Amino acid sequence: MSMDTEGFSYELLDSFGLPRPDGWERIEAPGGMLAVAHPPVPAGTFRPNMVLRWAPAARASVARYATAALASTLEQFEDVRIVSHDLWESTADGTSVTGRRQRFVHQVGPHPVCVDRWIWLAGGYALEATASYTVDQHIGMKLLFEHMVADIRIDGSVPEGGLYSGQQPELDRIAPQEPRRDEFASRWMGADVEDLAGISGAQPYRESGDVFSIASLELLDTLADRTRLGRFQRKDAAALELQSAGLLTADGTLTSAGEQFLTPTRGNDAAFLIEASGAAGGSVMQAWIGGGLAKVTTAPSLFSASLPSDAELGSDELFVRLTQANAVPKLIADWAGLSPAWSLPHQALILPKKHYLDRLEDARTIAPKDLDEAGTRMWEQPWTQWEVLEERTGAWFGWVNAGSAGQYRLTPGPGENVRLEPMPSDVVWDVLVRFIHASVEGIPLMLPELPDFSTNG
Repeated sequence: MSMDTEGFSYELLDSFGLPRPDGWERIEAPGGMLAVAHPPVPAGTFRPNMVLRWAPAARASVARYATAALASTLEQFEDVRIVSHDLWESTADGTSVTGRRQRFVHQVGPHPVCVDRWIWLAGGYALEATASYTVDQHIGMKLLFEHMVADIRIDGSVPEGGLYSGQQPELDRIAPQEPRRDEFASRWMGADVEDLAGISGAQPYRESGDVFSIASLELLDTLADRTRLGRFQRKDAAALELQSAGLLTADGTLTSAGEQFLTPTRGNDAAFLIEASGAAGGSVMQAWIGGGLAKVTTAPSLFSASLPSDAELGSDELFVRLTQANAVPKLIADWAGLSPAWSLPHQALILPKKHYLDRLEDARTIAPKDLDEAGTRMWEQPWTQWEVLEERTGAWFGWVNAGSAGQYRLTPGPGENVRLEPMPSDVVWDVLVRFIHASVEGIPLMLPELPDFSTNG
């Protein structure tokens, strides 16, 4: 594949060429790899980079290599969320390539790092291009990396060579055989694709954070514009809880930890309400962003793994964490169960509001008569509605997580209807990141009006 792009030069090794944007630097990498990185950045800033690696493909399919990459990601990284796994097609110089594109987010020191990974076969080799950048860098880096991977060069005379250390043995260990095929998705998409159903179960949401009563959090919020509780407030049980957590002194004065805990609400740039609902009930998450920090409170996710016995939550309690502001998109994706699925293109589903609400609460609700096969597949999956509201501006977007059928964009339909449109999970991630970034920066967004999901009127 090659296509000259203005502003790119190439770093070469063997018969492979990796685009290097002007000012970027080639960095040292083991055999069978090329790597380039963004110009040097200040200390404490993540340096975006792209790595190209290759190894003889033997007789393994691209699906097997991609499956091994997913399994390795879950095994290798902690606090990781695999967001998407999709078909990827590229055409350059008359050569058509079909592979896989994956996206996951994990923690590197203080940085939530987004990784876009492309896997394909060419010239008898398996190739993998990996682009890494932080959530903050998403706006500037994502499209650049897409141009770079589309412009990778292979000169057509790939040398015969032995295995590069650790590559093929690792494939045999982690993916010893071809993955199971998703028969329905393969038929609908006209391409052999692997079954993704197990990925969601392999990354359930795990509750974490400190546990606070709602009363103590409300009491702490009264200190948004002062530093000390009133005399009678200090006698409240909630005050004792805050003292025990190290946020208040015995006389009701904020500690340095308490001051930091209030930073997101005192210097509030944005506040988000995330609600999820389905047949299993409902739950709520809230996030306040300000001063580079975020305070996030969660009730148990509808996608939680079983709670350990020492982390059970009372009806008047919430999990609370103070974290960096750029961690919020991943926390929402975790809590809402965003996972890879084959998002099959089909006609948008338009339902009367009551029919939609009935189906959301009860999977036995009768389907519309005019559904095609992909729509029927979606109808038969478990549904969980999740929506994100920016509380200051009223900006809103919503989705339905339809299990192995993937994500559906939820918008108002004509009249008293709602509209459900299939959307790949990487698009959901892009919308989430851009929505939060725009809200924090005060950038207007063109988003649908918040639908009225009540049964009145």
